[in-house]
Parts: sequence; structure tokens; C-alpha cells
Amino acid sequence: MPSAVLRFPKLAVEELSIIPSFNDTKSFSLQFLEDTFGGKDWSPGLRIMPPGTGICILPTRSYYLLNADFEPYLPREPGHHGAKLTAFFNEHPATIYGEEANISLDNVPLFVCSTPWAQGNNRRYIYFGNYSQTRWSDKLDYDRMQEYVPLHVKEFWAEELSAQGKDEWVRKALMKHFFPMPEYEGTTFYGQPEGSGANGEEEKVKEKVYRDVKEHVKVLKDWEKDAMLKTRLIKKDFIMKAFERADADEPPALRLWWEYLQCVKYDRKFYDLLVQLQSRKPEYLK
Repeated sequence: MPSAVLRFPKLAVEELSIIPSFNDTKSFSLQFLEDTFGGKDWSPGLRIMPPGTGICILPTRSYYLLNADFEPYLPREPGHHGAKLTAFFNEHPATIYGEEANISLDNVPLFVCSTPWAQGNNRRYIYFGNYSQTRWSDKLDYDRMQEYVPLHVKEFWAEELSAQGKDEWVRKALMKHFFPMPEYEGTTFYGQPEGSGANGEEEKVKEKVYRDVKEHVKVLKDWEKDAMLKTRLIKKDFIMKAFERADADEPPALRLWWEYLQCVKYDRKFYDLLVQLQSRKPEYLK
């Protein structure tokens, strides 16, 4: 586990005692969770319910659906802390939908599949508790990428990032990382020598700034067209090589980030409600 996770305070013994035992823990089907909560994918493993998508029984209007096969640092058992890996971050939902959407990324229910707690049925999900990111993410360095991230996890991310039809925000993040926008290096008014406004010099500076800005706009148009094409052509092998490159290489290396998940509570009433709802429809128990 990352050092930050090991430093999170454990839940109180009284709260841990309300968590069902391994043999008594009930699992949930993906279809049941999707039908009960709804929502759309926002970032890897996180779903939200945007405004206009109806009533949601989750106060946060968000929940995690994670697969332990590709997230080796998730909590080992319900009520414990862990971390997930990610390559890029989407914006906070409030940036798009506004604060009035009431979408929170704190105290979010976490469901995990491919965990021993599913007792042999890796397709089913276990409720691990409600989690918050109380510490912002840290980027793994090259050594940790080699020592702590299994090959099959890197391959998973390489396939996800190179997949056709990926979300627009992912495409933009890839383009920004691998093919960054050219910086403006032309003339500016800032830093002009004193007295440059005399004898028509100011007009000359304005004309130079205008020409340089106009040229930079053309450069940006050419860059965007070229960068978009290159981003669409990114393949799995390109991402795998980026994991191996040095930070100072060109094109730049790609590192994953820790997203720390601190368990803030185990909501036994919420868990019992889900068990009750699922039991009413036998098809969800398969």
C-alpha cells in the first residue's frame, strides 16, 4: 500500500463491528447496481448522476464501480483504506453542471468486483463502504511504475487509452500530455523599454505584436489539426513505450497517479437496503 494510505486512521472498532463477516457478505450484480443508481461514466471507475436524470437514492449522486483485477491497491476488505490508479483526471462535475447539481466526490459508496469477498463469482460486486479522497493524488515515479504496477495493469491502461471511441476529455488529456500546445514567443507590450511610445515607436510595437499574434494563431490551428490526428492514431504499443520512457524524453513519458481512497464510514443501513431491494427480484441474484 502507498505510504499515505498506511497513515490514514482506521475506523473505530465499533464501526468495524457492524460490517458483515466474510461468509455473510452479500454481493450485487452489475445490472442491479446500474438499474438502482443509474448514472454515466465520469472518470475511470466513477459514475455520477447529472441533473435531469431523475431521482437518485444516493445523496452524493455518485458511486465507484471498480475491478480489483486491474486495481491491485484497493482496500483488502470492507471498511479498510486503499488506492486506485489513474492516468488522467476529469474535471470536477461541479465545473460542468454547477454546485446546484449536488454531485459530491466525498463519502461516495465503493463497489468492487473480482475480489475474494465475492466468494467465487468475480462478476459480482461487494459494497466496501463510503470513501473520500482526503489527500490529493501523487504521481508514481519510474521506479514505482516498474516495481509496483503489474504488467497486466499497464496493458489494461494502454488498451483503455488507445481505444477507439474514448471519451472526449480523455482524448484532450492525451493530446495535451503528448503533443502540448506551442507557447507564444512573439512580441508583447510587457517589458518594452521606457520611451518606446515616442516618435511613433508605440505604433511600430503594436504592428509587431499584431503580426506575431496573427502568426501564432495560424501556428495553433496547424498544431491542433496535427495533434488531433496524432492522438487518434495512438496505439497500445505507444502507451506501453511511454510507461518506459524517461521523464525528460521526447515524446514525454507517461506515469500513473495514486488516487487515495479513505474509508469514512460503513453504512450498514444502506447495505441492508440494497440487500432487501435485490432480494425482491430473483434475476439479480444470479
